[in-house]
Amino acid sequence: MIPLLETVDAVLFDLDGTLVETNIDFPLMKRRVLDLAAEHGIKTDSLLSLDILAIVENACGLLTSSGLHDSAAELRARAMSALEEIELRHARDTREIPFARELVCRLRAEGMKIGVVTRNCRAASETSLRIAGISPDVLICREDSTRHKPHPDPLLAALDALGARPHASIMVGDHTMDIEAGRAAGLKTIALLWERHPHDFFDDARPDRIACDLSEVLGAIIRCDS
Repeated sequence: MIPLLETVDAVLFDLDGTLVETNIDFPLMKRRVLDLAAEHGIKTDSLLSLDILAIVENACGLLTSSGLHDSAAELRARAMSALEEIELRHARDTREIPFARELVCRLRAEGMKIGVVTRNCRAASETSLRIAGISPDVLICREDSTRHKPHPDPLLAALDALGARPHASIMVGDHTMDIEAGRAAGLKTIALLWERHPHDFFDDARPDRIACDLSEVLGAIIRCDS
């Protein structure tokens, strides 16, 4: 396999589902934030198709546009607290995805900076990384930006902290949001197509490479003899 780039400044990774497995209960998280929106008098039908953080942002925006600034602040605080509680509970059962630590070590040995960019909270992310034994050079979490993946802002913040160039960096993730954010930020992208994904999961996102495991990710970044 020919590597994506001749020179790589940094490799950014999604966390949950890419480097670690926590089995976070995302349906429960979505129900919690929808229930909170309903408690504040918001009709949730138009929010059902949105991702969890987008539900919170849209619900708070609706309250703010109606002049209910205090209610919007209360909703945001309660939603973030509920999400953090669920994430922390699952983070304690973190398992390293096979080859994750070795992948990070191999890339770092090649002189590449390592970043983790996640929509999860910092407390849960740090817990997961500690249990998995993975130490990135920079960790960008939900609290570190106002716009989240698939927006490029969190990735650009990570690259800025690492002193890395977008065109010489790579984003690796297991969700279309990771690939969309990487493309928007000007990075090369590698999509992890796990067995749980349908074969066409990344068709619309158009990653530069598709890998079935982390060893294939390594082969897409550096030339491997074996």
